Amino acid sequence: MMIKEADFNYKYDVFLSLRGEDTSCTFTGNLYHALRNKRIKTFFSHEIQNDDDNEQLQLPPSIIKAIHESRISIVVLSENYASSAHCLDELVNILECMTMKNQLVWPIFYKVDPFDVRRQRGRFGEAIGKLERDYSEMVPQWKEALFEVSNLVGWRYGTEYEYEIIQKIVESTIKSLPHYDVFLSFCGEDTRYSFTGFLYHALRREGFKIFMDDDGLEGGNQISQTLLQAIEKSRFSIVVLSENYGYSTWCLDELVKIMECKKVKNQLVWPIFYKIEQSDVRNQTKSYGKAMKAHEDRFGKESENVHKWRSALSEVALAKGDHIRENEYEHEFIKKIVERAIEAENHM
Repeated sequence: MMIKEADFNYKYDVFLSLRGEDTSCTFTGNLYHALRNKRIKTFFSHEIQNDDDNEQLQLPPSIIKAIHESRISIVVLSENYASSAHCLDELVNILECMTMKNQLVWPIFYKVDPFDVRRQRGRFGEAIGKLERDYSEMVPQWKEALFEVSNLVGWRYGTEYEYEIIQKIVESTIKSLPHYDVFLSFCGEDTRYSFTGFLYHALRREGFKIFMDDDGLEGGNQISQTLLQAIEKSRFSIVVLSENYGYSTWCLDELVKIMECKKVKNQLVWPIFYKIEQSDVRNQTKSYGKAMKAHEDRFGKESENVHKWRSALSEVALAKGDHIRENEYEHEFIKKIVERAIEAENHM
């Protein structure tokens, strides 16, 4: 059975595997900050990066979990990488995820020869020889992992400026990540060219990757696969609940999918009640009551879709969000939303 990306609950974009004493304060540390500056969620282990011995072979559960919850693993193969049983065990787990979950794995040969990694020569051979005395059962697995990772496409550092190779890695990472930071769900006729349009550009200026459907995307009665995938691949969704949102079956189908991702993937959902009352959404009164009545007349009171729409509206109205009223300046409100979005992302 083919495993779809949506079947996995990704928490991180990148997992960095490194030997701390070699590169944590130099190359890998700089790479980590370059990735973070591009809003790429990166796991950089501070627990075992400076391990000086191999007394405890077993990786902490948090490390194993982080590997499995990452889309990409970058393995910085430096001079002392193979002297750490922790690093080698990380590598085994990473390659398992590559096989089972199609995780991308990129080796970086940091001032080492890929052939030395592949054949365990030089410092890699010496390190494996020392570990063999205490971990004879694990060594064959580690050797196989080193051989396998050395045959993957990656980068070799040693002959160019550090910033140049880091820039290439960051660019490749951005191209490989299919997700958005924010999915904007809104009723086009109400707010496309006003509030939501301004919010979109304000978030973009801060470097957020936003999915906002264009005018030609909505068509027919069914939500497109493009939109469903965009919702699944977003970190969080902002739902702009306006006067006519409840009339759009398209918007309501979006909302059902958004609330499903909230439950299944723990996706953050942030409702904005745009010049309407939260209680009207929750209880389906006023314009939302009229909209639901119109849908019942069209599809029937027992329609499964209508039940789903009502449930999704009630659920989103209970989520923590914001309320913009008639007499508020929109630009001030948008500024607050952007600030909160930055804060939320930093804590995700």
